[in-house]
Amino acid sequence: MPSFNIFDRASPGLVQWLKNTGRTCQVPASTTVIQEGERPDHLVILLEGQLIATTTDQKAQQEQLATLTSGSLVGEMSWLEQRPAVATISTAEQCRVLQLPHATLDRLGSKHPQLAAELHRLIAQKLAVQIKEQNAWAHRLQSESAPVEALRKVLILFANLQEQDVHLLTRLGHVQRLQPQAVLLRQGDEVPNLYLLLSGEAEILLTISGNTHVVGSSRRGELLGEMSLLLDEQRGAAAGVQSAKGMDLLTINRSSLLAELEQIPALASRFYRGLACMLSQRSRDQLLSRQRGTTSQLAEQDAIDRLELDQLEAISRAARHFDWLCRHCQTGGAAS
Repeated sequence: MPSFNIFDRASPGLVQWLKNTGRTCQVPASTTVIQEGERPDHLVILLEGQLIATTTDQKAQQEQLATLTSGSLVGEMSWLEQRPAVATISTAEQCRVLQLPHATLDRLGSKHPQLAAELHRLIAQKLAVQIKEQNAWAHRLQSESAPVEALRKVLILFANLQEQDVHLLTRLGHVQRLQPQAVLLRQGDEVPNLYLLLSGEAEILLTISGNTHVVGSSRRGELLGEMSLLLDEQRGAAAGVQSAKGMDLLTINRSSLLAELEQIPALASRFYRGLACMLSQRSRDQLLSRQRGTTSQLAEQDAIDRLELDQLEAISRAARHFDWLCRHCQTGGAAS
């Protein structure tokens, strides 16, 4: 997977905040920075050196995912989802890293919403790049995908939004219905809109060298078209999207949404964090469905019966928000 240099994309203000807030330390070669199956209490940004990302396969053997260089961010998936790390991160040589405690990051939104919005957007961009590379990797694998647990897959975007945010999305959007076997996007198509999936399921198709495979799926409450929203370098849809049984969508004009996010930093912070959480879960699910990250999966099997109260509250809040939006659309409130 390609390295994503957060310092190349961050504003000078955010870079300064990261360096002032984080703790810089030297890490010897062959040291584990993040252990798969455990929950770190900080994010890590690599300042100097190289990191290696590995994950366990179905035979409990280590498989290398990436070599990471200066500016790479790791540990964000555990922070966003409050779940164990899905990969082990270790030093290939002596490294200098910046550690950012979760507790400090959690307070950023209330103190500096504009910086929080930028950080969440950067994390979402990093995950979008990661998923693009994972899609190509999944395309090459011959093994069939395996089901993954569904309990935590509940409307993750909506767990981060407030009521007024949901009202805004309905005001900006209109309802679109796709018939069974219809194609929403073809790979390479221009993507002027964002699509919120209200019902049904979308198949994500990737074509490489003339061969097309299903590399993932999206379910109710997820966004489609988010890659083009996040990545300026993205030219057209990164993958195709179709639905075997049909689906209902809330179609939101990209330019209108970006204008609202620009005007309201607190809204942007919540939206981009929700989008980052959604992409994090999508990346994790793809690894688990391809029988990777097995150490992380085993760690979660022990913990699945004791979901924390704040996670259950977030699931309940997300369900209320999404239920309101669906009922509002069904009665024609958001229909064009």
